[in-house]
Amino acid sequence: MDPEPTLFTATIVDTARPSVEAAIDFSLAAGRTLAPSWKERARDNVEAIRLLNLLDREQRSASPAEQEAISRFIGFGASELANNMFARREHEFREGWEELGQSLVAETTDVELQSLKRATQYAHYTPEYIIRAMWDATRTLGFAGGQVLEPGCGSGLFMGLRPDALSEDTVFVGIENDPVTARVASALYPNQVIRCVDFDKASLPDDFDLAIGNPPFSNLTIQNRTELGKLGLSLHDYFIARSLEHLRPGGIALFVTSRYSLDKSDPRARHHIDGIADFLGAVRLPGKAMRQEAGTDVVVDILLFQKHTPDALPRTQNWIELAEIPDSDEGFGPLRINRYFLDHPNHVLGRHEWRSGQFGMDYHCAAESGVDVGETLAAALSTIASKHAGACKPIKRTTSLRDTPGVTLDVQVGTAADEAEFKEGSYLVSGGVLHQIVGGVPAIVGVKSGRGGAGLFPKHAAIIKALIPIRDTVRAILRAQLNDRPYAALQETLLTHYRQFAKKYGPINRTITSIRTDPETGAEKEYQRRPNLQPFLDDPDVWLVASIETCDEASDTGTPGPIFTERVVKPPVTHEIHSAQDALALSLHERGRVDVSLIAGMLGVTEAEALADLAGDIYLDPVRSISHFDHWVTADEVLSGPVRTKLALAREKAETDPRFLAVAAALEAVQPVDLKPSEITARLGAPWIPVDVIEAFILEIMEVQTRILHTVELASWTVWTCNGFAPVT
Repeated sequence: MDPEPTLFTATIVDTARPSVEAAIDFSLAAGRTLAPSWKERARDNVEAIRLLNLLDREQRSASPAEQEAISRFIGFGASELANNMFARREHEFREGWEELGQSLVAETTDVELQSLKRATQYAHYTPEYIIRAMWDATRTLGFAGGQVLEPGCGSGLFMGLRPDALSEDTVFVGIENDPVTARVASALYPNQVIRCVDFDKASLPDDFDLAIGNPPFSNLTIQNRTELGKLGLSLHDYFIARSLEHLRPGGIALFVTSRYSLDKSDPRARHHIDGIADFLGAVRLPGKAMRQEAGTDVVVDILLFQKHTPDALPRTQNWIELAEIPDSDEGFGPLRINRYFLDHPNHVLGRHEWRSGQFGMDYHCAAESGVDVGETLAAALSTIASKHAGACKPIKRTTSLRDTPGVTLDVQVGTAADEAEFKEGSYLVSGGVLHQIVGGVPAIVGVKSGRGGAGLFPKHAAIIKALIPIRDTVRAILRAQLNDRPYAALQETLLTHYRQFAKKYGPINRTITSIRTDPETGAEKEYQRRPNLQPFLDDPDVWLVASIETCDEASDTGTPGPIFTERVVKPPVTHEIHSAQDALALSLHERGRVDVSLIAGMLGVTEAEALADLAGDIYLDPVRSISHFDHWVTADEVLSGPVRTKLALAREKAETDPRFLAVAAALEAVQPVDLKPSEITARLGAPWIPVDVIEAFILEIMEVQTRILHTVELASWTVWTCNGFAPVT
């Protein structure tokens, strides 16, 4: 039998763990020494997770020595780790990696292990020399401290390499979706705000001074109901745009991102970002820049932005469109990159060239021999920042994210659609003090003392505190029923909270109706007041609380609803993904199309592995696929319809892109047999036969000159001859 679910309460306790010494943030000022081999780095990863589990069991903070060991966690994004540390089948590991793979399984839960596996496509951590150069640029731009947002913070390298000169009130808000990696960052930087939540679901304040980091690289598109989500941007472009939205006017941002943020042929993301912030400049790194620490060869750019200010003049747009690299056509067409790099060739720390990639020949930025990338990067970023020196003006704040004593800011704030525990406006209690989520973080709710002062009346605050456990228990019951877990004990808990509230304040839905007469017209108007719900109206779950009770206004009594004794929701259908074909079916069901990124994410593999598993089930559509945009479709779709036309297109495109060879071969196999002349019949009057052909046929056979008209009213053909007319059937 499933264990009784733990009741979630909105009362947040101080999560500081008992320790002999106060928790101290780790510093990477002296650098970080990584093991020379990938096997040793994998062993360091497992050791870091083991230490995290030990700290959780002992309920304490990490010692400096333990932080040093935990800091060597690098995730599993490097291909050597992603391909070897996770079992291809149940408990089946690559030869020589069995012990390490099994030790990782032993130190993680199933949820954590699957999350680590999914994160391999994103977990490429930034080399230290890049981070140091970026921090130097922020100081030149004028940033001396304040509130810092790091989306996709990973293990917190940007926090560890923060300059010592930053002001003491500097606070980082790091967002990390993978729970293990978020625990690593929390252990290393206990005095910063680390939130384990999807960045697209996190509620955040809109006044960050700086956004900095390495957004995850992925073709996965983010789609939600927000204005930004409706654009359908790729994951890294979404991270950049949303981070810029949460900067204060004049705030700055620096990102390490895939070259496709600047080079993709669709300029939609760049146009949107340009409407939010000024583009200050960019530096392109050669493909080897991330190899040593991240274990991947990928061309990345460092982008610099400043949020628009109301009185600032717009800067010249020289980074929206693409342009051709002169003399780059080697038989595959010319290379096209962002115009900015053609206008600023000294900001490209390598040479442009063609290189064979995962999907055929593609652009690559090759390193120049004998050039120190670290030195040239620092110089290029310094040049850009110097042109805008002091652009980030410091501002004074009366409050800070640390002004909420006793409250952990690691509150996962989302939306109702995400079934989040806390939403914007939710009330909660910490240390007996009433708080409300404002701007994504808990803020103390003021309560009047005596007759003066601002804030809620004491009775209203007491009513809110009494409704909070009712709200949380109702949600716990609904979650238990949705997950098909026991819920009877929760219903008893709800009844206890409800009776305590009703005994002190009366029915939740207590309604007082009054009649008021207009002194001028004599018209009567009815007014209703709900004294027990009125204080709670700002909470987004107020009507969920109201729905559990029916109230009789005449007798002023409330009656508990069905949720106290019955099952009110049924568990949803759970999709089980056992194969690539299962993931394909779910992609077609949820997206209405073949979404390779989504399929790879569900399987926890790379896109290349997902495509290999789906060979024969999906193909590149030769009709709708264009340069820099792959349109994958199911086999039954591509192998039906005008297959002769599709085959010709597939053969043509296969000359420059070998990926179309597969669909060409499949189309060849389904080509219909040509009809013999004797098998072709034509009926006079068929709409596909040209009129002049019918006229010529009648002239040849009947030796009669005709003129054919189409009579819409009769819906028939009429033949006019010299002797009259006759309908042709």
